[in-house]
Amino acid sequence: MRINTILTDELLKKIDETAGEMGKSRSLFIREATERYLAEIESEKEIKAKQKKRTAAVCVQDKLREKGGEWDGTAEIRKWRDKR
Repeated sequence: MRINTILTDELLKKIDETAGEMGKSRSLFIREATERYLAEIESEKEIKAKQKKRTAAVCVQDKLREKGGEWDGTAEIRKWRDKR
């Protein structure tokens, strides 16, 4: 598919110079650069989603800790284990 876009003369010159140094056409260079940029954006989205889930999990843990008060889970497990 073909598209039209407007680039500054300076940007187009940099693209052409870099693409030429890499032995690539302008179109291939722009296509690869766009693909890399989109992959970077997707990766950042995934990182943010993981951070959001992690924050939610910590919030749940904090609420459970508050609800449990001074209860010592390790001592409780030892008590039940020692009864065997």
